Amino acid sequence: MFRYFCADDNIIDDKVVINGGDLKHLKTILRAKVGDEVSIVTKSNEFIAKIEEIHSDEIVCSIVDRLDINNETAINITLCQGIPKQAKMETIIQQNVELGVKSFIPLITERTVVKLNDKDREQKKLDRWRKIAKESSKQSKRNIVPVVEDIMTVKELIEKIKKEAPVVLVPYELENVSTLKDVLSYVKQNYYIIIGPEGGFDIKEIEMFKNVGAYIVTLGKRILRTETAGVVTSAVVLYACDEMV
Repeated sequence: MFRYFCADDNIIDDKVVINGGDLKHLKTILRAKVGDEVSIVTKSNEFIAKIEEIHSDEIVCSIVDRLDINNETAINITLCQGIPKQAKMETIIQQNVELGVKSFIPLITERTVVKLNDKDREQKKLDRWRKIAKESSKQSKRNIVPVVEDIMTVKELIEKIKKEAPVVLVPYELENVSTLKDVLSYVKQNYYIIIGPEGGFDIKEIEMFKNVGAYIVTLGKRILRTETAGVVTSAVVLYACDEMV
């Protein structure tokens, strides 16, 4: 069933209006008809709605049922991902949204190869990543669309960490002692997972993370690709917090 994400206050008198890209998808791809049902998802509720009117610029639906469904995790994971080459970021966002990650921070590091000096190019990337987050949320029946924040530098991320004080996990290929299992003995509420780009982190960046209390951990004897490391770490954290059962 088609899922439409909207704010709670978009539902007025048990009516909701669908427009924009979702309207086009419903009309041209799914060929929706009056009487068809769709799922309306807000931050606090999920509803079944019936299509009442189809116009050129909007589709009007009426709420017919409220569902008591919550597919979100009790913990919050933010994946801070060193921007990789090519379209790898798209795969990273897609897979981690399916797992339950709630927000993403695209990260510029010392060894980031991708250059986004042009603001227009940067915005196009962000728009594309946010679209993928939304599409993946629909596919995986999430109750929210995870946020893809604006691109940050490591220094900017450090300042954000200081303010929010999450549990910070940094998988690092040169670490061979501290493991995720050691860190995840007790369940916490907020986790930041920080993954380097293809070339990994510079040692100065690792020291910066250590200075704000980050746990530098190994993911085992084998070296994982940047697009693999985030999804593996997220899955382990979710499992340790009883969110994969």
